[in-house]
Amino acid sequence: MKRLIAIAALAGLSATAASAADLAGPIAGSAYDWSGFYAGAQIGVANGDITATDVTQPNGGFFTDAVPAGTEGFHFRDTNIAGGVHVGAQYQWNQFVLGGEASWTATGIRKTIVSPYFPDSDTETGRIQHYATVIGRIGYAFDRVLIYAKGGYAGGEVGFKARDNDALVTYEQNDWHNGYAIGAGIDYALTDKLSLGVDYTHIDLGSKTSTGPNVFDNGSLGNNPETYKVKARADVVMARLSYKFGN
Repeated sequence: MKRLIAIAALAGLSATAASAADLAGPIAGSAYDWSGFYAGAQIGVANGDITATDVTQPNGGFFTDAVPAGTEGFHFRDTNIAGGVHVGAQYQWNQFVLGGEASWTATGIRKTIVSPYFPDSDTETGRIQHYATVIGRIGYAFDRVLIYAKGGYAGGEVGFKARDNDALVTYEQNDWHNGYAIGAGIDYALTDKLSLGVDYTHIDLGSKTSTGPNVFDNGSLGNNPETYKVKARADVVMARLSYKFGN
């Protein structure tokens, strides 16, 4: 639903911007040239979805004994602020604009829940600390208005932590996940150098299975390791400000 709302909002902005461009009269081709290198910053809101699935080990671990094997034992959802930087290059041919872009974004996505298995003592936390994208873009220009779609690689650092507050023991994993990004957006050239935009991105960071020790507060390790499969995705809406270099 959040993804549909974001896409609808972008469509509405596109129609509004295109109508504003039409007020200046008919445009034969595109008078503004979007070609060139650019860099900028973005800030907005990210909605994250993280699941941690128990992967059974022989004899089980401190936490995995309590979670039914193969189930999505823990589910985390959080909406929080996100922001970062981007750099790219694009080339305009008639009204079509082709390009590529790299970005890095930090997020505040972090959710702690009470364990459904031991609610009196255990808590679990899932988070997406930051992610990067390398994408291709294809757009269509209406003079100073550019509407585009995009897709490519996304990777990010995803964390999962289980904590038993009675036994004073913690299991934690932080891994880099690889996946993909798709989205769409609209840019408006405020001047020949500065452009302002709104961008929607769906990021699927895939899943990663990791094994690690249980660590007690005194530094000693548990007898058996934990193994969890963690997957993450996010829907992100950003406001962007970009500066174009050159003529």
